[in-house]
Amino acid sequence: VTVKGNIMFNGPRAGVNFNDHFGGSNVLSRNLIFNTCRESGDHGPFNSWDRLPFLHDLSDPPSTTPLRNAIEGNFLLANYYALAAVDTDDGSQYYDVQGNLVVYGVTGQKAFFNGQDLRHTGNLIAYTLYGSS
Repeated sequence: VTVKGNIMFNGPRAGVNFNDHFGGSNVLSRNLIFNTCRESGDHGPFNSWDRLPFLHDLSDPPSTTPLRNAIEGNFLLANYYALAAVDTDDGSQYYDVQGNLVVYGVTGQKAFFNGQDLRHTGNLIAYTLYGSS
C-alpha cells in the first residue's frame, strides 16, 4: 500500500493506521496530516501495530518476516493534544521513519511496546512536550 501526496485532516482517530501489515512494503510519503485524534488523544496522525505474524510471498522464499515499511517526507502535526505524531505501537516492526517534519504532541514519535527494528532517522521534531520516546 502506498499513501502519497495527500492532505488529511479533521478525523476522530489516526489519519493513517497500518495494522498487522501483511508482509510490509507499505509507504506513507509526502502527506500533510493534521487535526487528527480529535476524540481520544490516544496516538496522532500515524498509528501502527503488529500483533500477529503472517506468511507472505512478497519475498522468495515466502516468509513471516515482513518487508520494511517507510514513513518519509511527511508534515505531521500532532495537535489536539495527541500523544505522538508517529506512533509505532504494540509490536510494530520493520519501519523506516525518516525525513519527516513532526510538530506538537506530547512526544514527537513513539517507538516502544514490544516492537523491533524501528529506525527513526533525520526527522525534525518541534514543539513537543517531552521530545521522542
